Amino acid sequence: MLIYFLFLIIPLILGLLHSAHNKNTTLYVWLYFIPLLLFCGLRDGVGPDWGGYAAIYESNSYADIKDILDYSEPSFFLLNKLSESLGFGLYGVIFFCAFVFLWGVFSYALTTSNPWLAISVVMPYFIFIIGLSGIRQATAIGFAFYMLANWNTSSIIAKVFFLVLATSFHNSAIVLCIYPILFYQGRLFLQILMATLFGLFLVYQAKNTSAYEMYHSRYIEQEVVSYGAFLHVTLSALPATLYLLNRGKVTRVMGNNLMIDLTSIMVIVALPLTFLSSTAVDRLTLYFSFIQMWIYPAIIQTFSSNRGLWKAIVSVIVIAIFFGYFLLGIHSFAYIPYNNILFN
Repeated sequence: MLIYFLFLIIPLILGLLHSAHNKNTTLYVWLYFIPLLLFCGLRDGVGPDWGGYAAIYESNSYADIKDILDYSEPSFFLLNKLSESLGFGLYGVIFFCAFVFLWGVFSYALTTSNPWLAISVVMPYFIFIIGLSGIRQATAIGFAFYMLANWNTSSIIAKVFFLVLATSFHNSAIVLCIYPILFYQGRLFLQILMATLFGLFLVYQAKNTSAYEMYHSRYIEQEVVSYGAFLHVTLSALPATLYLLNRGKVTRVMGNNLMIDLTSIMVIVALPLTFLSSTAVDRLTLYFSFIQMWIYPAIIQTFSSNRGLWKAIVSVIVIAIFFGYFLLGIHSFAYIPYNNILFN
């Protein structure tokens, strides 16, 4: 557990010491990206889903590349086949997924008022737990966060491209289609067209692939319970509540952010829904974790007179999440001891 804590404490301390006048922040953040990528991408047998993805890789190795259209998440299938052909095996798949995930998270962090703090607030659960377990969804999240990081400078075509790419790794990323539909500033008929195309995509997936049947069986019919789902969603609902309660003050300092407004409302609404379908809600709200990265630094930036107090509060929250999961989490055993192929 110590090695996880060491990786957490570095960005947390740097976040507490962060100055907006430091022009080298971007460089240092990407330098930190490298050891964290080696830590996440070169792990060996770490994470509760390792055996499951080993089985998927084995199964895909027997499939023919021409069968790609039979898979609802074709990019992940293609990644497995490519890694096999290059001789990297499952480790190549794990490394690529870790790279995309961290690339997206770090890209979005650099758009916030305190990139180090943005990284540290999502590290205990989002990076360590999700990033080191559900690699298909982690990859989808990576592409999605990169899309969000470049939202104001990219075209609608680029936004849709990254959204489709994310969905091709994990179908759940389709939930993010609300953003290009609602926030597109162009003609109304294009918004209607996008909504129609996304709807047709969902219908196609439901009728022509096995993923819909699997997800429907697991999340609806079998009512698979995700223990801790309420707490997981709370990780985003808590900062969302703080933001909405102080929205007037925050927007005066940070400016209006309609995407943060909408997403904050959605995660708060999602909180009671965890009692109806815990696993589905838990999975979908992971895509909204970027509000943690934006809101906590924004709150600290806004309340400059009490900045030390807010930094202390955020630090306590981050450390409590870390120790809470690694000491009490039902799957924490799958992360300890940590193994890496560089040291085996």
